[in-house]
Amino acid sequence: MSMPELTAVICFANEGDEVARTVADIRRTAGDAVDIILINDASSDATDYEAVAARFDCRYLLHEAQVGPAHCRHKGVTWAKTDNVILLDAHMRFYANDWHTRVNDAISQAPDVLFCTRSKPLKTGGVPSGAHSGEGAHITLLADRFEASLKTEWNIAPLSGRGSDYVPCVLGGNYAVRRDYFLSIGGYRGLHRYGGEEPLISIKSWLAGGGCKVIRDVEIGHIYRGPSGAPWTDLIRYQHYNKLATATILMDETEQASYWQQLKAAPSGEKARDVFKSREPMLRQARKDFQKIQRRDMAYFCALNEAFRGGEPIYP
Repeated sequence: MSMPELTAVICFANEGDEVARTVADIRRTAGDAVDIILINDASSDATDYEAVAARFDCRYLLHEAQVGPAHCRHKGVTWAKTDNVILLDAHMRFYANDWHTRVNDAISQAPDVLFCTRSKPLKTGGVPSGAHSGEGAHITLLADRFEASLKTEWNIAPLSGRGSDYVPCVLGGNYAVRRDYFLSIGGYRGLHRYGGEEPLISIKSWLAGGGCKVIRDVEIGHIYRGPSGAPWTDLIRYQHYNKLATATILMDETEQASYWQQLKAAPSGEKARDVFKSREPMLRQARKDFQKIQRRDMAYFCALNEAFRGGEPIYP
């Protein structure tokens, strides 16, 4: 048996049978060519996730208290033994038997790029929803209110018509990258609990001199959540905080001030401010550390993001 070149990091909370379905699909299409790490973020349902890990030969980690997907994914990357990693949600479907080799090939050709694949929207049970597949995203950096700022917006126009597979932001619950590159740009450092992973890591990849790209010849199905939302608690507070964290790490003081001004009118704004105060020293250090490897400024990202929104192809 050859050693895997790719590690799939899957973090979850209270996903029930979907964890086994996702892992079974990976094994069906990729066999043992993908090392799988399951990180159980303090699930409280009755599912025996450890037994699932044993059945499908996965490494398994259990958190006694929830820390959120950003912490889980970052930990999973550090735990990986392979050069390449793919960060997955726990409700995915896989279709092509060689999807993992295409992911590895893409990373080897561009080791300083953050990738996602085409994302096929699925309904509960894994049935196609009929919606257009997504091919990356752009970011609304500053809207008219805090809740709409720093939000991702799907690109459903095929990239084949643009002449470039580069996108401002990855999206779709499947993010592939060279392990060393992810760690060198600080990964998800600064985020807390839930929300905002895609804008932070995508902007970082562009500012560090790489970029973001879609692997267009791989499509992975994703069961998108309904009205119940994500299984992590106190979502608004931490989603707001994570926007402040992203602005603090990546933006200048004038840009940061715009988000702070908007926060005054946002629900749970004071709670987000309290979280920020408790973590501010760490964020300031994360900013200093990122600036040591930063090669481009936010104006560069803003320009390419706007160009993409206008239908233009973008390149590093």
